[in-house]
Amino acid sequence: MPESYRKGTSSFYRLWQRFINKVIQEAPEDIQLCEFDCRESQCAMGDWGKCERRLRSIAQTRKHT
Repeated sequence: MPESYRKGTSSFYRLWQRFINKVIQEAPEDIQLCEFDCRESQCAMGDWGKCERRLRSIAQTRKHT
């Protein structure tokens, strides 16, 4: 493989990684369950604070650490 091809590929790869790191971010731990495993598209702040599923997940996580 020509050296110029490898340099171009690695430059593109670095640029792609920078782009991905800006666009895709990790969800904060306290809302990961809500973001990925909840069937509700939105909930009111009061509902979020007393959500049994979320509170159970937090308690289970703390129990295992």
